[in-house]
Formats: sequence, C-alpha cells, structure tokens
Amino acid sequence: MLTLEETITVGELKTTLVAQVMGTKNGFDIDFMDNYDISYMGIEIKGYDNWKKFRAFHKEMGIDFDVHFSKKFDEIFTKEAVKVYVDEIKF
Repeated sequence: MLTLEETITVGELKTTLVAQVMGTKNGFDIDFMDNYDISYMGIEIKGYDNWKKFRAFHKEMGIDFDVHFSKKFDEIFTKEAVKVYVDEIKF
C-alpha cells in the first residue's frame, strides 16, 4: 500500500488531498482517502464540524467542493502519474 498527497487550490480554498494506492495481482488501484489542512482565504477551517458547515453553506449556493476535489484528484492521480511511484517501490 502507498499513500500519496498533493496540495490543491480551488478558488480561494486550499487543501491537501490524500490518495491510497493498493497493489493487486493485475496492477494497482487508486482511491481518494481524505483531505486535510483546509484553509479559505488564508484562514484555517478548524475541525470537521466547521468543515461540514462550510461545505453545506457553499453547496446551497451551488458550489460543491466534493465535485471540485474529485475532479482535481482525477487530474492529479492518473494511472500514468501514480505508476512512476509504483515502479519505484516495485509493488
């Protein structure tokens, strides 16, 4: 198993995405695991409850951070990009 992290920015929101890579007989799978160190306009959003409130508030206005995170995750953690790390550790 391999854990990869990448800090991203979506508008004024900044966070670190966490990917988990699991080796299998047929290669490897990449899964989104978490995000942490969330800040908005340079101000840290502390605690999961505050993050849930922040997300819900923005989602009501049509801004779904989960969709943006998923899109960024798919752009960053491609099979080709992750294969570089997998080849280094020889799953």
